[in-house]
Amino acid sequence: MAYNKPKYDAACYYGGKLLGRCTVADGQAYSAMMESCGNSAIRVMNEYAYFSQELKSILEKAAAIQAKQVGQSPGLFAQPEKSPWGDVDSCDILCPGVFMVSTPGHGGTMVSKEVAAFLSPAALKCGMRANGFICYEEDCQESVVLRELLDKKMWCIPERIKDTAAFEENINESLRKYNPDYWRWREQGQGKEHALVAPTLKKAAGLER
Repeated sequence: MAYNKPKYDAACYYGGKLLGRCTVADGQAYSAMMESCGNSAIRVMNEYAYFSQELKSILEKAAAIQAKQVGQSPGLFAQPEKSPWGDVDSCDILCPGVFMVSTPGHGGTMVSKEVAAFLSPAALKCGMRANGFICYEEDCQESVVLRELLDKKMWCIPERIKDTAAFEENINESLRKYNPDYWRWREQGQGKEHALVAPTLKKAAGLER
């Protein structure tokens, strides 16, 4: 069977630099996904599953440029050393750019500004900004981030937690108690609509199989 080579009638750029030639469909997908992910190529590769070889190469080049701009290796974000609650003793990575930190006295979850675009407007209102992060205190606000990550399938409840249903209900109960405005926003369906933005764009771009 003869192999029809794709017609490269488009190109992708980042910061004025040509990343590679591609099909029109790949070019449109690149633009849509980058817009959906706050212009972060690393987030695109983490949140989407299907790429042509050409589009994957383009995204890897964009990710390398972005990583170099912040002095990191591709796929990594600088872990926080300080938090609103004190110097960071330990740091767990929930997903790229999202860190659950502990300090001698307290802790919380810190979202790097490079990936904060995944947070809904309602979630952003619950956090506080400090040193390039959106910060959520562990007792009252952290559940907002966990709920958003679960809804967008960017994080899974760890295997060490046996009763995942109870864990998720604890998150919801915390939201109802400490963040009732956020919970009402989510229950009204706006949270679900926000969570479906990425899959909808993926399907529209022809990447969902």
